[in-house]
Amino acid sequence: MATFALTSVCIFWGATFLLMDQATDALKEIFGADYKLASGSLFLAVRFALAVALMPLLIPASVRRLNKAAWVWGFWLSTVFAAGFLLQIFGLAQDDVPPSQSAFLTSLFVVTTPLIQALIGRRPPPIGVMVGVALATLGAAYIKGPPTGGLSVGAWATIACAVVFGGHIVMTDTATKRADPMALTLTMLVFATGWCALTFVLTPDAILRLDGAKLAQACSDTRILVPLVLCAVFATVIALSVLNGWQKEVSPSRAALIYTSEPVFATLISVGATALGLARTEDTINGWLFFGAGMILLANLAAEFVKRKPAGA
Repeated sequence: MATFALTSVCIFWGATFLLMDQATDALKEIFGADYKLASGSLFLAVRFALAVALMPLLIPASVRRLNKAAWVWGFWLSTVFAAGFLLQIFGLAQDDVPPSQSAFLTSLFVVTTPLIQALIGRRPPPIGVMVGVALATLGAAYIKGPPTGGLSVGAWATIACAVVFGGHIVMTDTATKRADPMALTLTMLVFATGWCALTFVLTPDAILRLDGAKLAQACSDTRILVPLVLCAVFATVIALSVLNGWQKEVSPSRAALIYTSEPVFATLISVGATALGLARTEDTINGWLFFGAGMILLANLAAEFVKRKPAGA
């Protein structure tokens, strides 16, 4: 049941790469092409705020079970949760990072999760993780073809997002065993809304460009409203409630392995929507995508299944 539940989360999350890409593109059209970090943080702040408003209606237990532990652990979870999403949407806002590449680079948290566990436990990482790092580096470098001048800023931001999400998985495993998962979801979203709003406020010229006419245009644009509602309901309220409720039933490394299906769903949804004319992305199926994505998936599998032999073997 835990595997099935977490896989369903991956379907919702896979769709968000295309949805967030389309929404941030629409925001940049309204506020300017250089409004990248501001548009991403604004979208996330409104998305999480809407999710907070919906939580008591869709999951009443999230309010009934609130206590001090939920607020404390929700705060700490929100720091890595918000940071990961801000890095991810900043990468997506770059013109050279299509949804499928963002999804596969984000999936590197499967490699970073056991690395963080090894760092916390003060023990060398398993050999599979080291193999995974090499394969993932190769895959990330070639996923858009032979590298010419290194990875872009957007790609590096997405890789940093994968590192942060690895920390979130490890922290979630601890937090959901010390506080009610549904209440924890609510408090984490409350604080995450604040972090994203603060990022927007601190972004240079972000507020100055937020005039009434452009804001009204953004609020009436279906390219922004539809992704906003879908991301808030399915990819935030439902997905995070399922994740916090079920991830504690499996190990962090096992959970990370399940999440490797997320980029597969993201690529299928993005390429399918582009082929049907429902979206405009740079996603195309070619040999380099297969090679780069294959290396990253092999890295994820190596991190999970290639272990050291027992000491007595």
